Amino acid sequence: MIPSFRSRIGKGWRPAAIALLLLAVAELAGIRSWTDELGGMRRPDKNDEFFRYAAQELAEPALCRKIPWAVVSPGGWFFSPSYERSECYDTIAGKTKNPWLCLRVKRLGALSLINDQTSMWSCLNHASHGFQSGMAISQGDLAGFFTQMGYDPDTLHLEGITPPIVRVKDLYRGLTNRYGLAIRSKSAGGSQVVIEPGSVDQADLVKRIENAIDGSGKPPTTLLTGGKDDVENAAYLADMAALVSKDSKWCMHIPAKLALASERAGFRDWCLFTLAVETKDSQLCGSIPVAADGSDTQLSLQAECKRQVNSTIPTMIHYQPEVPSEDERTRVLLTLLHVEIPRARDLPLERIEEAYGQFLEELSHRTDSRHAAARQRFIERVERLRESN
Repeated sequence: MIPSFRSRIGKGWRPAAIALLLLAVAELAGIRSWTDELGGMRRPDKNDEFFRYAAQELAEPALCRKIPWAVVSPGGWFFSPSYERSECYDTIAGKTKNPWLCLRVKRLGALSLINDQTSMWSCLNHASHGFQSGMAISQGDLAGFFTQMGYDPDTLHLEGITPPIVRVKDLYRGLTNRYGLAIRSKSAGGSQVVIEPGSVDQADLVKRIENAIDGSGKPPTTLLTGGKDDVENAAYLADMAALVSKDSKWCMHIPAKLALASERAGFRDWCLFTLAVETKDSQLCGSIPVAADGSDTQLSLQAECKRQVNSTIPTMIHYQPEVPSEDERTRVLLTLLHVEIPRARDLPLERIEEAYGQFLEELSHRTDSRHAAARQRFIERVERLRESN
């Protein structure tokens, strides 16, 4: 039976129609946004780079829209020029394995058979394989944009997802660091001091502790107002003085019944224990009382002290002065010692950039309500930035 003319036409046009459809899709994948390009094509500036970097770090495609279609990456050897916004979508699609983002990717210019070319098709390939790529920006630019958005290194921790950049506990602990930190007077500014590499000036540190307690080195039963907080402050300083001077009299200045939250032993007993172990003085162990409650004396702190002091097994364990668990108390102690607490904004740029990087890392990997709220605030601040200075 001879097929009808209409049947022959229908069957003949079917492959052609499919080919035309594929061609149309291919062209749409490379269509230009003429509205955005009326002002002329240009290379990415620092703002465009930051928008792409922020979108990349948070895997947030909404931020890619901050990059106008008129912004073009120039390309290079074996790489065709491309829309910066397309590069932004392509990066996130590969990072998240989300092929739907590839519908937003546009090819720049005619199809190239020689160079690598960012397009919907290359994006689909990256998304299917989980291709990881990205770009970086300079430390100064990152810190500058955080400043523009209203972030401050000294208050960044108030966002609730990263610790303070200036860790006062580390500063306090470093006063007696066995690997070397010195206290010296500033050339100006009165009695304030700074920390610098060197060796610990033990005499100066102990003298500062004496002055902080009562000005004469007498037992630190009171400090400033004579309240409970003052007694605890004095105990922390006496514990430091004991380990720096290697003199047990400072431990005996600590009230016998004063508890130490971080240890089961009392503060004075713990001071004696740590000093005995550090100085290998077994006689000091005998100054640690044993509870008369019938408990096994071999489990007492005194017995543990003797075991550690008399042990012939080499150990890397070393004890340092106790550090308060509260930042506020630690700040008080540093102030009493006239040690200047640096502002985070005055730290080296790489330290600030590290903190901002950690902040972005937290925003991108944690999804609890606190992180989600901080992430939303960050995105809103980025979206309020001007596209070009």
